[in-house]
Amino acid sequence: MPELSIIIVNYKSWSVLEKCIESISSQNISNNEIIIVDNNSDSSLVNEYKIKYNKCKWIINDKNLGFSKACNIGAKAAKYEHFVFLNPDTELGINCLIQLKSNIIKHSNSIISISQLDSYGNKTFPYGKFLSVKTFNGLIRFIFRFINSENRLKDNKKPLLRPDWVSGSFLSIDKKNFNKLGGWDEDYWMYYEDMDLCKRAKNIGMEIILINSISCTHHHGKSSRINLKTTVKTKTHLIKSGVLFIDKHYKGIYQKFLKFIFISSKIIEYVLLSPFSKQKRLILNNLIFNFRIKEF
Repeated sequence: MPELSIIIVNYKSWSVLEKCIESISSQNISNNEIIIVDNNSDSSLVNEYKIKYNKCKWIINDKNLGFSKACNIGAKAAKYEHFVFLNPDTELGINCLIQLKSNIIKHSNSIISISQLDSYGNKTFPYGKFLSVKTFNGLIRFIFRFINSENRLKDNKKPLLRPDWVSGSFLSIDKKNFNKLGGWDEDYWMYYEDMDLCKRAKNIGMEIILINSISCTHHHGKSSRINLKTTVKTKTHLIKSGVLFIDKHYKGIYQKFLKFIFISSKIIEYVLLSPFSKQKRLILNNLIFNFRIKEF
């Protein structure tokens, strides 16, 4: 059976991190390690948790390096041949890793993810199609799903899905393929790095697979919504990373058009919402500062 290096990037997510580690430990599997890369949480709790969970391998960064770079640091420290990148605000279901190992053997040349539940036990959608003119905002996605008779609720009942991309909150890949891809792209500080990794994987013939019969619970936003400042920063990076994805993976007129409608739709959204929300106003200010006319 595959040996797993489980890599968790932490930023001030102590309460959920504890539940995450406990859920891994309860799996009763051998030949695995837990690597926790802390992105400068700047907390006395770091030492407390290092002592409490001394079987984990701890890497403490002196600043917040973002998700991609921290993941790459964890991967370099890994001793096993298969990686599982896991958010600290996830809890693994019973026998999750045993079932994952079986699927790794079945789908050896694949990026694998699993079904996710929210904090209330409802199934979510940790997968999707690549950013394009058919997916650049929620309304457009809904329209094209309706036209194509797509039903995500029905999809979530299928044993296995092959989407374009899966969420980096639970993403499994073998070391050989990870290194062939050059790891996570560190130009992405947060968001779209999982879509980018899957895009590059598909370009070299790898499959992207989501196993619906295996699940974890994902308590969304425990790191990215700590306070207003952090929320504004992460929401701004969501848009900046989308632009980065467009610049990297598309060219010519299509690239320019997609970038224009992507940025424009975000600005219009926040203009309409800013009178009612300080958060939206701050994000709008960041957008105006970051995306001048030259971006189009």
